[in-house]
Amino acid sequence: MRQQDYRACMAQGLKGKRGLSKGERQLLFCTQSQLCSGKAQSEEEAITICSLPKEPKPVKVGRVKKGQSCEKEVAKLSECMMNYFETNNLYKQILNINSVELVIRNALTECSCPK
Repeated sequence: MRQQDYRACMAQGLKGKRGLSKGERQLLFCTQSQLCSGKAQSEEEAITICSLPKEPKPVKVGRVKKGQSCEKEVAKLSECMMNYFETNNLYKQILNINSVELVIRNALTECSCPK
């Protein structure tokens, strides 16, 4: 079936149907589309098809602008690390080149890993 024929069939089936509730409009549109596409042979069959429960759509995960969330995470992480250094009085160890890696790793672990 051509797109043009389908649109004409849908327009004819929906024409003059005013004053319907949202549910009635949805059912009418669904049944008419089933009939126009040839998926149903009768109105009863179309209503049966349209009455079947639909699978839930997968939940979409919202996107954050690239860089924006990273900057916020880094700000939180650096604040947490500074608090860790202050709480544990580790400033002298940070200045020591031999122990700075271990101190930073411990701070990152403390701030990034769930407890």
